[in-house]
Amino acid sequence: MRLAIISGVFLCLAVIVLLSPVTVEIKYTYYKLNASQPDPYQEYVPERSVRFSLLWGLLKPRLKLSYFKLGRRAFNPALKIKTTLAQSAGPTLAEEKTTVTIGRAIELYKLAAKIYQAAKPAFRYLLARSKLHHFHWSTGLGLPEAWQTGIATGLLWSLKSNAVAWLYRTLEQPAPKPELEVTPIFNGQGLRIHFDCIFSFRSGHIIYTGLLAGWYYLRNKRKFNL
Repeated sequence: MRLAIISGVFLCLAVIVLLSPVTVEIKYTYYKLNASQPDPYQEYVPERSVRFSLLWGLLKPRLKLSYFKLGRRAFNPALKIKTTLAQSAGPTLAEEKTTVTIGRAIELYKLAAKIYQAAKPAFRYLLARSKLHHFHWSTGLGLPEAWQTGIATGLLWSLKSNAVAWLYRTLEQPAPKPELEVTPIFNGQGLRIHFDCIFSFRSGHIIYTGLLAGWYYLRNKRKFNL
């Protein structure tokens, strides 16, 4: 009898965890402008973080990119990255400092692309079952010459439109219209980016995706030379 009660409790907890929603907010803001006139987007507060909401908001960890700089390592360009993991209103849980050379970054990108190709059905499964709540992506771009700025903003519009169209085609659940903006900056050179995306999925979906990705990876690793 006692064993049946304990098993029932564990089963209920497992069901609750599998059905619990996971909400993710990705926010990235960058601002650098060399202009003769003030820009209204200076009101943006620089932020580079990923916020999670687990178990109906009981846990709210936050992964923050607190340091990101291009430097040098052994005479080679390198990215110096510092990330911290903390509760939204609590102490730091973990901190990691990494220096990645440009060559190593390219290698990691190629490896990630191969892994994605090998396990693509698993990632598409998770994306199809994710619910998009908010998508905002605005960019301001200014180059030395006005004609360069015009061409670059036109190309950026095309890239953004195609990327977002692909994302919305993959989603199966209804989603709000994306907020896209590309603004040419003709009064100076600069770049500003404001990206804010909120989406959610079930914990069970991500667990199943992990198992499915592992199976596809083992099945296709020789095909993609992993």
